[in-house]
Order: sequence, then C-alpha cells, then structure tokens
Amino acid sequence: MVLTCPLMTSSHPSPPVDGPSTRRFWIILALIMCVAMGVRLVNLAVTQWDQTPTGDARFYHESARLLADGHGYIDPFRYIEGYPDRTERIEFEHFGIPITVEVPPGIEQPTMSHPPLWPMLLAGAQWVGLETPNQQRLLGTFIGVLGVGLIGVAGRRLFGAQVGLIAAGLAAVYGFLVLNDASLMSESLVVVFVPIATIVAVRWWRSPSWGLAALLGLLTGLGGLLRPELIMYAPFVLISAILVHRDRWRRLLAETAIAAVVAGLVLSPWVIRNLTVFEKPMTLSQTGTTLAQTNCDATYFGDKLGYWELFCGGVVPAVSTEDIPDESVRDVQRRQQAIDYARSHPMRLVTVAVPVRILRMFNLFGPIQTAKYDVVVEGRSLGASVFSLVEYYLVAVAAVIGVVIARRRRLDLSVVLAWPALVAIVAALGFGNNRYRVTCEPALLWLAGLAIYAAFGRILAAKRSRVSATTQNTAISVSS
Repeated sequence: MVLTCPLMTSSHPSPPVDGPSTRRFWIILALIMCVAMGVRLVNLAVTQWDQTPTGDARFYHESARLLADGHGYIDPFRYIEGYPDRTERIEFEHFGIPITVEVPPGIEQPTMSHPPLWPMLLAGAQWVGLETPNQQRLLGTFIGVLGVGLIGVAGRRLFGAQVGLIAAGLAAVYGFLVLNDASLMSESLVVVFVPIATIVAVRWWRSPSWGLAALLGLLTGLGGLLRPELIMYAPFVLISAILVHRDRWRRLLAETAIAAVVAGLVLSPWVIRNLTVFEKPMTLSQTGTTLAQTNCDATYFGDKLGYWELFCGGVVPAVSTEDIPDESVRDVQRRQQAIDYARSHPMRLVTVAVPVRILRMFNLFGPIQTAKYDVVVEGRSLGASVFSLVEYYLVAVAAVIGVVIARRRRLDLSVVLAWPALVAIVAALGFGNNRYRVTCEPALLWLAGLAIYAAFGRILAAKRSRVSATTQNTAISVSS
C-alpha cells in the first residue's frame, strides 16, 4: 500500500494520492453528512429537546437574546436575576458577619465571561427568527454536521480521500461530538473552526506565502473570539515550521509577523472594548473565576482532583448596595486568590494537580467520575456519556497507532499534533473536562482514520498475496 501525505519533511511534498474520484468522494461525504444529521437529530430529540438551558448553555442563549435586543454584551444572569449571589455580593457589619444584599433584576453589567463570537452568531439567529432553545439547538446540529463534512475534507488534504472519508464516518457517530451539538454551546463551531484552520495550515506548510500567513492570522483572531486557547494554534504551527525549515527562517519569521499583525487587527475591537468598559484592565476573557475554582482544597486534595469546584470562587465583598463590583474586580480578586493558593502548595500543584488535570482531560484518570460530573454540569445522560467514553477509547487507541504509522513513514505531524498539545496546555492551566477536549477530537479522528485505512490496506494486501499464491500453485499443478 502506498500512502503519501502533504506533511512530509521535504520542502516540496507531494499531494495525497486519492482513491475515489473527486465526484465520488463528495457523494460519499454527502451521504456521511446525512447519517450525521440523522444521528444528531435522534440525540437531540431523545436527550435535549425542551430541556431548560443551564450553566454555560443558558449564558449563551440569554446573552444572545439580550444582544439581539440591543442591550449589548452584558451579564445575562445579573440582568435577569439581579444580584443575589451570596458568594459575590455581601455587606459586613459587627465583627465581619456577612449579610446578603439582594439587588433587583435589570442590572446591565458588561461581561467577558465568554468570548463573543458564539453569542453573536446566536444573536444573528435571533434576528432571523431562531429564538427558542430548541431552534438554536437545531442550528448547533446543522453546524455540527458541517463540521463532520469539514473533518472529511481536512482528512483528505492530510492523508488522502479514503482517510478523509473514514474520519468523517467516525465523526458522524462519535459520541462526544454528537452530545456537543445538542448542547447550545460553542463546541459545535469549534469543530468547524479546527478543520478549516488545519487545511490552511497544511497549505501554508506545503507552500508558505504572505497570503496564507495572513489567512492564518485571520483565523487566529477569529479563534480567539471563539475560544481563547485557539489563539495558540497558529503560533505553534509557525514556530514548528521555522524549526523544521531552518534554511528559510527569515522568510518564515516575516510571515509569522504578518500573521500576528492580522490576528491583532481582528482581536483589537474586542480587546479595546474590554480595556475601556471594565474597572480593571482586561483583554480577551476572564480567568480569575476558573483559576479560583481549580486551585483549592477540593481540586488539589479532594474528590474533584484535577477538576473544578463551583464553591471555590471566593467572596468579593462590597460596602453598599450601590457599590456592586463589576466582573473585572471579581476576576482580579479571584485570580489573586488562586495564585496565593497555588504558591502555598507548589509541590502539590506540580506533582499532582497538573498531571491529574491532563490525565483527566484525556480520560486517563477518573473517567466514570468525569462522566457523572457531565450529567450534573453539562446536562448529559450517564448512559450516553459512558457510551461516548467507550467510543473515545477505541478512537484514541487507533489514533496512537496512526501516529506510529505516520512516524514510520517519516510524515511530519506538527500541524495535526498541535491540537492535542494545545488541549494538554489548557488542561494543565485549568482542569480536565470532556467538553473542553473538543479542540483535539478532529485530530484524533484523522489519526484513527489513518490507522484504519492502513489496517484495511494490510488485510487487502495479505488477501491478494494468498490469492496470488493459490493461483500460482494451481497453475503449477495443471502444468505438471
């Protein structure tokens, strides 16, 4: 079996060898996308239809509604519920005894809890009549199906048409993608973003140019408006290219600068807004709450080791009902709380907490426990989560085999392996969670597709060898 790939170590690699014709590839891919749609609609009908959004899903839905209604990008919970949060809004009297202060609904506080791209897309859906959670879940389902198709297209660009179709077929029924697409959250759009960014990165890796570098920068900026960690992908690819192609480092460094400038231009409106509307200087997204919830006794020593704990957010006091701390004030204080805790437990952080976070992210620590947390936090069914977990292990093992096959064929996988590396960094800095692993799921599917294709190739080659041997023996018998 001959396998070629654009990610070769040579400067001018050959394009992948396609098995099916171009027309046949698109027909099969369309059929796979139809299957993906059917699977997702069944999952939506059975597990999520008419469920009240909670947590991040509720934030996205309500913030999009307020954005569409002209309120700007504000904290939907403060606007809808007021300020009853006992862990954030208190007064002190008589020896520091906390007293809850409830502020009525209608507070318009700017937010940066989540980057704005997904809420903006949902706000656009509101403008065209997709207003209910069910309608927006359907939108997420369609976006997820588009992601399946793009996984196939990117797989074709990486390893050939057969691998692309196998990867798309896996994505169509891959539980952790299916569950995300009915969740009302941004992961569906991430699965669209990752293949597009990978395709552009492959093209740039094969044939660097100013235009492709600028396009990488554009995608980097858009990625930052979707999920902050997506900003890291393009720099990872660009730096890897400089290390591999050292003879062209000046040109590649210049193109990296172009990408950085374009990314900065895309991000600048959001960053300028955050620097001007908040009391404390903020850039892309708040981090203090997450850091506080992942650096405490419960996540260093307790049952939620490597995970997060809601009630570790800490108290952000105020002195009167008029002095309501904005999101940046709460973020700064909680970040400091997290830093102080980590500094007081440095060995536990380095030797236990961080490794367990990474292991939990890849379901190598407490997988059933994490699945049970998904039931409470993400609103998933335990049965669906466990089934998805089994699928994940099968895909992950195949992906590891795919890496071995690629390395034996001297294929450079920098563009692909950047995604799992990025997810590992996210886990190390935060916590392990099935939903947050979505960024590297397409990479696992591409590598698993490569392994499956190689396995089929070996089986077919062995079968042909046996047929050839049988034919030869028959011919010898006849002649004698």
